[in-house]
Amino acid sequence: MASQKRIVAVANSKGGVGKSTLATNLAVEGALNGFEVLLVDTDPQASSAVFAATRDEHLPAFRVIQMSQPILHREIPKLCEPYNLVILDTGARETKTFRSALAAATSVLVPITPSAYDIWASEDVFALIDEIGSTRDLETHVVLNQVIPRTRVAQEALEALEELTEEVGAVLLNTRIHSRVAWKMAIGKGLSVTEFEPGGSAASELRALWQELGYSASL
Repeated sequence: MASQKRIVAVANSKGGVGKSTLATNLAVEGALNGFEVLLVDTDPQASSAVFAATRDEHLPAFRVIQMSQPILHREIPKLCEPYNLVILDTGARETKTFRSALAAATSVLVPITPSAYDIWASEDVFALIDEIGSTRDLETHVVLNQVIPRTRVAQEALEALEELTEEVGAVLLNTRIHSRVAWKMAIGKGLSVTEFEPGGSAASELRALWQELGYSASL
């Protein structure tokens, strides 16, 4: 078992930023690294639950439950007892369930796509994180997701995010997740990118994200 229980909310009230893709891939990465993983799908679309249902039974396992009611902050202490990594896949709107997930978390990972609109929209989630985390230390990481390499848009988005994260006190990760076919193909097969193409660029990015979030192999 790892020495510290982590409850990570993959959260952004903006839809289409890749929350479920990152949540499911991190869940698999945790299982591959020896963690006992619980993935909680709070989104009514149930993307994470569907992903888990497509996985072959012989692949590294993690538990998935669906919970779209705003009771996570009360239930998580009991639910996560056997687990040392709990990942909360949140929905795409600020709801009572969204707030409950943030209240249950020990840290937040905010994926943001390189779009001015998405960066502006993310200010709402940072305000909510600040409100909920005002009574405790809620570490917040931001990852630039679905990046198209070597474009002016990506560079401008990075500069805007650097300014925003400094302003709100979040940590902008060095890892960039690029828009690659492997992410979509792997999901369709119920695989993480490290399982689908271990030597590929997407797998390298996922491992880099895992390491930069400060996770290590379970003891």
